[in-house]
Amino acid sequence: MLNPMSRFSAEHDRSAERGGAAEGARAGEDAGDVERESADEAGMAAQTRSLRNSLILLTVFCGLVVALLFAVPSLRVVLDKMGDAEVLWVLAAVGLELLSCAGYVVLFVLVFGRLGGHLSTRLSLAELAVNAVVSVSGLGGIVLGAWVLRTKGISGEHVARRSVLLFVLTSAVNVVAVVVIGVPMWLGLLPGSTNPLLTLLPAAVAAATILATVAIATWAKARAARDAESHRRVAFALNALSDGVFDALRLLRRGDPRLLGGLGYWLFDTLVLYACLIAYGRTPSFWAVAMAYLVGMLANSLPIPGGFVAVEGGLVAMLVLFGVHPASLVLAAVLTYRVIALWVPSVIGTIAFLSIRREIGRPLAAQASGAAGGG
Repeated sequence: MLNPMSRFSAEHDRSAERGGAAEGARAGEDAGDVERESADEAGMAAQTRSLRNSLILLTVFCGLVVALLFAVPSLRVVLDKMGDAEVLWVLAAVGLELLSCAGYVVLFVLVFGRLGGHLSTRLSLAELAVNAVVSVSGLGGIVLGAWVLRTKGISGEHVARRSVLLFVLTSAVNVVAVVVIGVPMWLGLLPGSTNPLLTLLPAAVAAATILATVAIATWAKARAARDAESHRRVAFALNALSDGVFDALRLLRRGDPRLLGGLGYWLFDTLVLYACLIAYGRTPSFWAVAMAYLVGMLANSLPIPGGFVAVEGGLVAMLVLFGVHPASLVLAAVLTYRVIALWVPSVIGTIAFLSIRREIGRPLAAQASGAAGGG
């Protein structure tokens, strides 16, 4: 039989155990509340990101539509002029523009790899839609692609480096073509013009641009190493610039056949203009048209929606200077070319852009097809 002190001690121990259990239960409830609050906050953050991305998407899409409406030459004017054109050559021009778009897709896949769910193809086409209506040498589309890839969890360093690489490769084709065509034309080896202002001068500027790009990339690499600790953002940008340029040089030395996508992107678009000239009964030298295209399209670097007026004026002026006459038919051909070059990539690119809409913000690893899926 327990004495009174023993009974008191036992009851005290049981009371302490019940109190400890109650405190443990309250602690467990508090921890559960914290977890639920954290989950709620994470859910709200995800919803906020989704809303923000949706608003950005809506803004970009509306901007595309508005810019396209302002950028495209009057369709009535073009349709009136097209009454004098051979329809088969116009249809051929549309087909060539599709091949130009395909060339860009091939180059994009080379640079960024095959992303899940055919994202590479759709995103590259969406970039073409932006490039068609926003000038600045294709930077608009690259910025869109970089934003989409960042929302899908790809590191900023990788996106920046690869975006520079894509820009360098697409620009390099134009710059090299000016040298390869301009110098032989000035020497009289290619038909066109021997005027040094139209041939040798652009070729010299293009060659200087190549050398300057390599020099700037070398300087950027050295400067980034010095600023790595004190100015991290500056160092990040300089590293992306230098790495992108040197990656392009390494790719060119390797001779990857997919680099032909960049050549096709430029060549087939040039052939669109050539086909439009033939459609109106003009059969100039292809080399003259190619050189006029390269120099005239410099106006596309201006921050004007679709290069409106500037590109048309530049192309017409250069074609006339290279001996393509009469000016009225040249204008009709250029307007037809611009409608095709703006509408074909804009329509297919906008459709591709809208198909990405639901995937914005979803990490690539979370997609069913995975990062190794078809491009």
